[in-house]
Amino acid sequence: MKKVEKNGAGFNGTYTATTIFKGFNKYKSLTPYNNSVTIVEKDGDNMKTTTYFPYIKKGYYQNTSISANKKETEAIQKNDVVKTGETMVILGYKCDIYQVKSEVKTDTAGTQSTTIMNHQFAVCSDPSCLGSTEDVPLLPGVKGSPLKYINNTSSMTSNNMLNLDFLMYLDSETKSIIPRKVEDSEFEVPSDIKLIDGNKDPDKILKITEENTKYMKKKKLWTEKAPDEVRIFDNLQEDWDY
Repeated sequence: MKKVEKNGAGFNGTYTATTIFKGFNKYKSLTPYNNSVTIVEKDGDNMKTTTYFPYIKKGYYQNTSISANKKETEAIQKNDVVKTGETMVILGYKCDIYQVKSEVKTDTAGTQSTTIMNHQFAVCSDPSCLGSTEDVPLLPGVKGSPLKYINNTSSMTSNNMLNLDFLMYLDSETKSIIPRKVEDSEFEVPSDIKLIDGNKDPDKILKITEENTKYMKKKKLWTEKAPDEVRIFDNLQEDWDY
């Protein structure tokens, strides 16, 4: 990602985001590193995701069918879920650690691709923990609230013209939970935000993201980079600084 960072899609740093839930079918995330707001709303089989950037007053929305994406989820769920027997404490809650690995291979028009994903979760099943009765995504048969999540993804794509390798590391941990009444008005998009239909104009999504990144860097609002290190696989219980 560092080599193609100029397209505005890459980020190698740390930030603290805030997510507001109204039930488990509607939530809103505020992400400071690129000053974006994302609203996700589930309505029957439809999942609508709206992302906008207040600085440039632009954004996009996309509608996806939950059942249409079911095959991708099932491909991961066919893999064995491992309860390691290890535990860790997050926000005073005892969490069990689970691991699941998935591998997807494709061969289309002479292009071969292999993607390997290692998922690790610290799951709280204590009844007093918010979301403890919900199904954990990617962990079939496991209910609880994932308070820490790590994903390591490596992807290799090749054909007779190119070889492309991709590595991604993501570490997310819940830092606080604040119960409160959430109003529907908190999920309204401001009237001065211009939204496009991302399903009809997917190419414009990257252009909007690039425009926002350029604006923030020009105004020196972009989050500083993390140390220049390459990490292929990290353990869930180890505490990293990015």
